[in-house]
Amino acid sequence: MILITGANGLVGSQLAYDLLKKGRKVRALKRKHASLDVFKKHFTDEPHLLQALEWFEGDVLDIFSLEDALDGITDVYHCAAKISFNPADYHTMMEVNIRGTANVVNCCLGKGIRKLCHVSSVAAIGRSRDQETITEESLWQTSRLNSGYSISKYGAEREVWRGIAEGLDAVIVNPTVIMGRGNWEEGSSSMIKKVYEGLRFYTRGVNGFVDAGDVSRAMIWLTESDVKNERFILNAENISYHNFFTMAAGFLNKPAPSRFAGPFLSSIAWRVEKLKSMLTGGRPLITRETARTANNRYYYSNEKIKKLGFEFIPVKVSLEKVCRQFLSEQT
Repeated sequence: MILITGANGLVGSQLAYDLLKKGRKVRALKRKHASLDVFKKHFTDEPHLLQALEWFEGDVLDIFSLEDALDGITDVYHCAAKISFNPADYHTMMEVNIRGTANVVNCCLGKGIRKLCHVSSVAAIGRSRDQETITEESLWQTSRLNSGYSISKYGAEREVWRGIAEGLDAVIVNPTVIMGRGNWEEGSSSMIKKVYEGLRFYTRGVNGFVDAGDVSRAMIWLTESDVKNERFILNAENISYHNFFTMAAGFLNKPAPSRFAGPFLSSIAWRVEKLKSMLTGGRPLITRETARTANNRYYYSNEKIKKLGFEFIPVKVSLEKVCRQFLSEQT
């Protein structure tokens, strides 16, 4: 049997669906009051697949529940993580992403798990200042420009490497921005909703994008292979945010963003959002970290995994599919 942590999230839900589709038996760890809205979307047309799924109530911060969840498990997919670029979530991210991963690693070592697949992020890899292509060999650079999320994922990945040094067989995947049928109110999926609602501004930033299905497929492929103790960047293409939002607008039949927002205008925007959130008690739509990222240009190599024979879905194809899924839910 296979254990998935974070099975109710964007990647975890897709992974659970793909594993069950392959006939694997899956145990899914979830917190007591965790929402299953994203998870249920994947099984609307094939509810029979859920017969091979076992929900297990627990938390990566509760080592006793983790130990119980690992009884009878052979492989573990660690997808659970806190994703946020809001400074208010900094300490929670450090706890969930770093200490939670340390707990998973320690329990896997104690239970003699065959292999762990850890979902990291390109945010955990060193980012070049001069627009050089980033690879799995790029070194982490301590900088005030690193987001809290980046720091937490870097720390989490270090726990996995520590586990490997102690005898754990593991693979690490580092996805870029993931496109998939997630929560349209948060994370990467929220970009689709913002375009649908009439996004007017664009930046000249560049980032990598990858389909959630490709992330899941790569994870299963690597975990069930003989590959171990390596990490792999999962990236379909590097494209500009302007290009991404323009394509999304076309698929959603909405106007494309037409006003350029450079670093100066972006810095004003996040400060206005911060003030607004302080007055209303809501969460800011833009933070200093997201404004900074939107204006930077990052290029990621996918050559390592492609040399093993893996191919990615083009961003245009993936984005069109996700936009169709979004529109189907707007009734």
